[in-house]
Amino acid sequence: MQKKLPIPDNLPNHLTDIFYHININLPKGDLKETVKLDKVINQVNASDVYALQDYPLHNLSEYAGWALNSETTQSASKDSPLLITHWYYWGQQLYRSINPYKLDLKTPSLLEIPAYTKLPESLDSVIAEQDERLDLSDTEAKKINGSIPAMHGVIPKGSIFKQGDVILKKDEKLTTEKLIVLRRAGIKELSIYKNPKILIISMHSFDKEEMSEESLYVKDVLKTWGYEQVEIKSLKPERFNAAFNNLKKDNDPALDDSLTTSRDDYIKFFEEQTSNFDVILCCTYQNNRSSLFQLEKLPIFDQSSMSSALNTRCMPANEIKILKGQDRTPPSRETVQIYDESGNHKGMRVVVTEDKATIINLPGDIQDIAILMHAFVKYILNKHISDFFDHAYFKGKTDIEIVPDVTNRKLLWGCYKAQENGEYVLEIIEQQQSYQIEPFVKANCIVIVPFQEQTIAKGTDLYFMKIG
Repeated sequence: MQKKLPIPDNLPNHLTDIFYHININLPKGDLKETVKLDKVINQVNASDVYALQDYPLHNLSEYAGWALNSETTQSASKDSPLLITHWYYWGQQLYRSINPYKLDLKTPSLLEIPAYTKLPESLDSVIAEQDERLDLSDTEAKKINGSIPAMHGVIPKGSIFKQGDVILKKDEKLTTEKLIVLRRAGIKELSIYKNPKILIISMHSFDKEEMSEESLYVKDVLKTWGYEQVEIKSLKPERFNAAFNNLKKDNDPALDDSLTTSRDDYIKFFEEQTSNFDVILCCTYQNNRSSLFQLEKLPIFDQSSMSSALNTRCMPANEIKILKGQDRTPPSRETVQIYDESGNHKGMRVVVTEDKATIINLPGDIQDIAILMHAFVKYILNKHISDFFDHAYFKGKTDIEIVPDVTNRKLLWGCYKAQENGEYVLEIIEQQQSYQIEPFVKANCIVIVPFQEQTIAKGTDLYFMKIG
């Protein structure tokens, strides 16, 4: 039975099946790391977060007013008011470099205090200036004309949450606003899903030293997605040693050993990179035997890696292949509790997390690789986000009639525009070939055309993915 993944069942034309196949070929679980709080912006927390302290940590004023000791007011009335000869203005004290918390407030005193401010220890209530029990008319002495109960106008210590309360559920994206809550809870560091260290391997430019436009594009896309630990390295195609040695014996004048990599060096390269990088994206020629297709049975790779490429049934970007490195550290096992949608406990299960590099072969030209990045690699990098698919696909009405393919879904460059009614209109870009520039200048989405026999009429709803 397939493991239930957070993939909606209504994805266009059974894209669900492709994501299931991708998922089962990835390393198990999701790597985590513990980082300082100032490093977690836009990351996703990997476990429930529990408060390390009460909040508020002290009694706070509920509104701006006058803080006082309620005990001194218990006998106060209109006939026998409490006279207060000592009162202090918060701002005035600060501007005079007087610490309000060091004032002697044991005798009947009033302290003007801003809203949501820590109360001095000797004061336990706050009264608004408009309260009829407060008489400020006398310039020589303030009067309290009625008793003030303890904790009146006060937000009590620990009333928002207590130490040990869950303040943030697992799998929440960590925004700047959530960091406010985490700091209030005394959190200094957090367990997040590991921000992967990514390597892009340029395998197109066998006859020159500069990186291919495909690999540079992949790096640019990863930057827009927020990944910072990204490097590019060049690797020449694997050499056919038998043919090379024969040509070398014949002193063939066109022979140039700098165009290829020996098999030993090829294996050594991947052995080193799988130790140092979490994700390796290989930009290769379509159906190029010298890329990754012959490597999965080598001892440097997990022998459970897929032996053939996954047919995505998409045009372009038809194939994608995923390999796994060997364990870099022993797999970890964690027992987690299982609850149903109503919060009822259903049992427990053991979650295994593997520390292995993921090697993804991206074959084809710039257009193939662009499609693969947005359609599949983005999911692979974000599979730990439980609601990823809720924000991945949208529907819009096509502006032209489209002739679909009978067996494969077409992925077309498009431009979506939002209408006043909230619906999207999809403009299909006329020029779709990778050697043309219009798709890269104008496109802001990829339109998914289902495989079917009938022509798709203008105005039909189609799924699309936003890019950029």
